Amino acid sequence: MKTNIFTIALLALVIVFFFAVGPILVIWSMNTLFPVLAIPYTFWTWLSVVLLGAFFRANVSIKRKD
Repeated sequence: MKTNIFTIALLALVIVFFFAVGPILVIWSMNTLFPVLAIPYTFWTWLSVVLLGAFFRANVSIKRKD
């Protein structure tokens, strides 16, 4: 039973980690690809990437005709 709790806690920690670090990686990649942008690493730029990611989230569905 303890392994299940440990697994759930570890999974929650990984999700929180990627939620926090993911936008920073997006800003880093934009600065690497387009150096002229020079986007600063601040809380507000992190938040803007989170909001843009939520706005431009892809909803792809494939319907098969049988």
